Amino acid sequence: MNELSPQNKAGMALKKLIKANYSSQEEFAYDFGTDVRTVNRYVNNGINKIDTIQELAVFFRLSFFEFFEYANEE
Repeated sequence: MNELSPQNKAGMALKKLIKANYSSQEEFAYDFGTDVRTVNRYVNNGINKIDTIQELAVFFRLSFFEFFEYANEE
């Protein structure tokens, strides 16, 4: 079994949170205050910076660990 890296799990969690709360990555990017290309990179390539993951968790009103739980949900 190929285990995902923490960076890729964070990207997967973000993808699921966006899908659950927004109609598009563009809408989320606008609300989060970043470029849609950045969001797309996070979703497809993972998130490398812990500070960014923490910012996203706060944005979605989740703890750091709750944020990662979304990567495991179906």
